[in-house]
Amino acid sequence: MADVPMIVALVLALAVGGYFCLRYFLLKRSIRRADRELREIVEDLGENRIVKLAAPDGDLERLLGTVNRALGSIRREAVLYARHEAELKSQVERISHDLRTPLTSMLGYLALIDESGLDEGARESLAIVKRKSEMLMRLIGQFYDLSTVRSADFVLELTEVELGRLVRESVAAQYRLLDEAGLDVRLSLPEHAVVVLADRDSAERVIANLLHNAGKYAKGCLEVGLSEDTEERCVRMTFANDTQALDESEVARLFEPFYTVDGSRSQEQSGLGLAISRYLVEHMGGTIEAHVEQRDGRPWLRFEVVLCQAARPSR
Repeated sequence: MADVPMIVALVLALAVGGYFCLRYFLLKRSIRRADRELREIVEDLGENRIVKLAAPDGDLERLLGTVNRALGSIRREAVLYARHEAELKSQVERISHDLRTPLTSMLGYLALIDESGLDEGARESLAIVKRKSEMLMRLIGQFYDLSTVRSADFVLELTEVELGRLVRESVAAQYRLLDEAGLDVRLSLPEHAVVVLADRDSAERVIANLLHNAGKYAKGCLEVGLSEDTEERCVRMTFANDTQALDESEVARLFEPFYTVDGSRSQEQSGLGLAISRYLVEHMGGTIEAHVEQRDGRPWLRFEVVLCQAARPSR
């Protein structure tokens, strides 16, 4: 009979242990489920979901209550941000239109001026006014374009684009700028078709921006190349030119809107072209990076654009 209390105690201990084991198992499963739900909610904050706890526990319920309140605050901030972005885009559109209308009229009247009756000083002043007005028109257009490509609802329709041909056509279109800069342009392009998934107009604009950038700042040489990576199913497009000394902090900021390196503002540059190019490349599912490398003791600025490869067109 002396063993009865020990047996009872053992049974009670086993029951308590079993209860806590079951409790631990249920809580662990609830935490895993809550973690899965939280990751799903974070991936799509637009859905008005909350994290629930399958097994009741006071401390964890209070924790999840705090998490759900934080999610609610994040959703409200996201809605306010989207509304602000839409209002800002609308304001930029109105401002661009209001500025373009009188500026277009000004350029029209400037074109009607008969320069034959003007002396040399007046003709030079008129040329400056025309150049500044055209620069302002380009700046307004770039500012509008930047607002458009940064908006959340901006979407590009990707199709198969023959990038090699596009590069050749773009270099030919920018020939005057590159020739006036006295650049030795070297093309390294495959003879076969190099096809990528892209928006043709956007890809053409990216190429034009990078060529224009080289035409303004290259010292004497510009190298343009294309290479295919069959394993990663991508195409790398590179633009490399000798340039002035740049440090890594300057290179890291080249894609920031309105950022220009020293001396650029004297050349009437806005710093928007590379920023627009970055957004366009990212909307096409690619990447664009800039690096500085040394060649024979001279700094070279190298831009690398990576786009997804498409199947080659049938011959």
